[in-house]
Amino acid sequence: MPFTKSLIFTLFFLFVFFAQSQEIVGSVVDKVTKKPIDGASVYFDGSSTGTITDQQGNFKIKLLYKNNATLVIRFLGYETKKIVNPEESSELKIEMRESIENLNEIVVTSDPFSRKQKLKVFKLEFLGDTKGGRNSTIVNEDEVKLFFNTYDNTLSAYCNKPLIIQNDYLGYVVNFDIEEFKIFFKKRSLERTDNIYHTVYDGSTQFYDVSSNDLKIRERREKAYLGSAMHFMRSCWDGDFKNQNFELKRGFKPVSIQKFFSKKSPNEDLQNIQFLSDKYVIYHKKKGNYRSTLSINNLDTIYTLDRYGNYSPFQEIIFGGYMANFRIGEMLPIDYGL
Repeated sequence: MPFTKSLIFTLFFLFVFFAQSQEIVGSVVDKVTKKPIDGASVYFDGSSTGTITDQQGNFKIKLLYKNNATLVIRFLGYETKKIVNPEESSELKIEMRESIENLNEIVVTSDPFSRKQKLKVFKLEFLGDTKGGRNSTIVNEDEVKLFFNTYDNTLSAYCNKPLIIQNDYLGYVVNFDIEEFKIFFKKRSLERTDNIYHTVYDGSTQFYDVSSNDLKIRERREKAYLGSAMHFMRSCWDGDFKNQNFELKRGFKPVSIQKFFSKKSPNEDLQNIQFLSDKYVIYHKKKGNYRSTLSINNLDTIYTLDRYGNYSPFQEIIFGGYMANFRIGEMLPIDYGL
């Protein structure tokens, strides 16, 4: 990854497309016994929209807009199930398999750092060194397994259970199911300054709004949104940089949205776009012209963009600079403000 502390936004922007209201119905059972699973969490990844199964294992979940999102089904002691592009036309029959707990069997060798040292760096990179990050707490941090690999100077985090993050700054409780977390260091040290060249994390997230409609929290959320990558990509959907206070440059030359990408097959629900160049600098006037970078890995790729600012393939678009500093502590659900 070419940018210092750049970050693959596999959490912040998920592959979701919206039109009008969609309802998904289904049932969840044990794969072996076929007995219904009562109390399984069912949610759209990265959103604040979710439900739980009833005693018969049945569920019903609705979004304001039709979507092509990843539907996540999770229950303690079972492997998490993910369904991409769930069909609303037919009832989903979901079978879950009991998980094999094996993280406790990880053999840690030649790890030169204490758990306290590793946990400090993990929390800074995971939650973020921002107001949101500093005011967030991992409720079950004792569940996290941390391992520093001296061969490639990476710090990895694992957890059998979803992490529970209490974000008092933005008024959310976030359940985060780690699939991958890794910090890449330049040398065998946990020093962050000029030593981390990128952080990668991936997983599924579920948001719970605990703000009680507090005015200060609403203002903080708006502040976190302004100038974020989510805000930028939504501005692309709207075709409006000027009124959203974004300025895009290539080299020292301003770039209009018409010269940024071309629309291939726009419709009401989503846009297929192709970027016209590979490297840009992004400024946001309300954020003191903080500088972000944008790198497009493949100019031949046709990207899909929706009204929520989500895009695919997400791994081909890399933000750096200011936008890459956003972590869980500044994260908003994909349905924020819409």
